Amino acid sequence: MHYATPDTIFASTTNVSGSLYGPKPRAGKRFTRKPDKLCSPFKYGVMIRPPPIVDASLNLFARLCADDSIYRSTTVMQFGTTHLTGSFIAKSFADDALPDSVFMSCFVKCLQYDDFWIRPECFGYRIFLNPEVSAILNIEWTKRDTSEPRYSQFAAVSALQRCLPFTILKNTKMILLPVLHHYHWSVYCINFAQSRIDVLDSMDYDSNNYHSWDMFHSDMGAKIMNRLSDALSEAAPHKFKSFKNWRHVQVKVPIHKNPSDSLFFAMKFLEYYDGEGHGSLKTNLDTAGSKELRAEMLYYITFHSENNVATLPDDLIQFRQTDLQPFSISTCSYKGILYI
Repeated sequence: MHYATPDTIFASTTNVSGSLYGPKPRAGKRFTRKPDKLCSPFKYGVMIRPPPIVDASLNLFARLCADDSIYRSTTVMQFGTTHLTGSFIAKSFADDALPDSVFMSCFVKCLQYDDFWIRPECFGYRIFLNPEVSAILNIEWTKRDTSEPRYSQFAAVSALQRCLPFTILKNTKMILLPVLHHYHWSVYCINFAQSRIDVLDSMDYDSNNYHSWDMFHSDMGAKIMNRLSDALSEAAPHKFKSFKNWRHVQVKVPIHKNPSDSLFFAMKFLEYYDGEGHGSLKTNLDTAGSKELRAEMLYYITFHSENNVATLPDDLIQFRQTDLQPFSISTCSYKGILYI
């Protein structure tokens, strides 16, 4: 399918504030969330995490990413059955390092948790898909080293069923999918409210001698969106409109200066993109602050409640800012959680 040069919209940037952590669900209970009314996570009064104090995040970064770090063999993160040591973390977060995709999976789990527990009025407004989904949809590149990579809709449907939340899916306004292609990360937003596909990509195509935006995204984007639309209709019948023929829109977002930073820019796009109207990015993003951005994301994932490491060393715990998590179970609104 041929796509003409995409429409372009400009994403504005504004600050939002709020908090991050919430209580764990009660063990042994099946729960589903039915909010009274869905609202955008960017509306006034909704809690969105502030960035950590720069010194705290940079100090954590220095402890874990230094060449002589004492935490090389220490398990610092555990998400599910995935154990991540200080050495593995440093290989992805150190200056100019090309990050492993496992950290995008960890980040998505953190966002899913935050929307469920910290922003119950927003749960289901947007759905974050795990990068496992895009890896299956873009199998020709993901498995490029195999002789005949073949797409499996069964695998895509199974992966989607693991991602889709227990909520009223017909009310969803956005589905956000992180996509890795040619070692570069971007975000595809299925914008149901605007009936379009918003593509958020931090690459500077004006200075790129190898790809134009259209060359990079048109064929690949059409392929993965067609496959995703079909797989969603099977994973959740009659819940989502088909978006196979929707226009793909290039959203103007901040441009990275370091090509290895595309994953961290994509993390920001996932968390802070508001698809209402022409679309806007509800955060400030310093395109020259590569180390600060890496340190912020390292801090967020390390100290998030989804990190199931039993105990972190005191030398790392000292950098955790307890003032960024002032909301307890008595002060947060948890209307709509049904324990069955």
